[in-house]
Amino acid sequence: MSEHLKLGIKLRKYNRVCPITGYKEETIKVGSPVIVQTDRGIEYGEIISFARGFPRTLSSDVRLKKVVRYATAEDVEKERSIEAMESKSYVTAVEKANEYELPIRVINIEYLFDTSRAIVYYRSTDKGKAAPNLRDYSRELATAFSARVDLRQISPRDEAKLFGGMGICGRGLCCATWLEKPKHVTVKMAKEQGLSISPGKTAGVCGRLMCCLEYEHGK
Repeated sequence: MSEHLKLGIKLRKYNRVCPITGYKEETIKVGSPVIVQTDRGIEYGEIISFARGFPRTLSSDVRLKKVVRYATAEDVEKERSIEAMESKSYVTAVEKANEYELPIRVINIEYLFDTSRAIVYYRSTDKGKAAPNLRDYSRELATAFSARVDLRQISPRDEAKLFGGMGICGRGLCCATWLEKPKHVTVKMAKEQGLSISPGKTAGVCGRLMCCLEYEHGK
């Protein structure tokens, strides 16, 4: 394998990439689906190679423990069925949130490969107020999903980073494709570039000032 390449596991959702260390080159089949154990549990992924120094964000919330095995045909078929489970569970999660009149917006659902754990990503719709009590909601979802349910509140920037999207430049969002950390951009920085503050021109899909405003600042 070329010395300028590294290997990683691209997990099933949200472009998370976990680096592989301590491997033997002759045992690795790039492009192959695999079953791995992370600090979250058993997951499905694909072996990928990427250039050394390529500024792609590695997974910051998931850690790879070991590659369990190459995926079988049955594993691949199961992986395809999980997306349908997530879509169905998303509808249930939204319905239950409305039923409980919770001040949250369900963003997405993620199942681990063995479907024993479901992660519900949500955002609070009551800014500045105390976090709502979601205990009963979590219990009911666990019963409906027949799985352990983890509720994860995310910020607008987290949402953009996890789920991606298209910027006004016509390209994929920097935070979801290559930027390791969101840039700290201020109104002053935008004005010093002769830009007027406008949600349609200077704000990203997260509602914050676009990270790219920092790239040309001071140049």
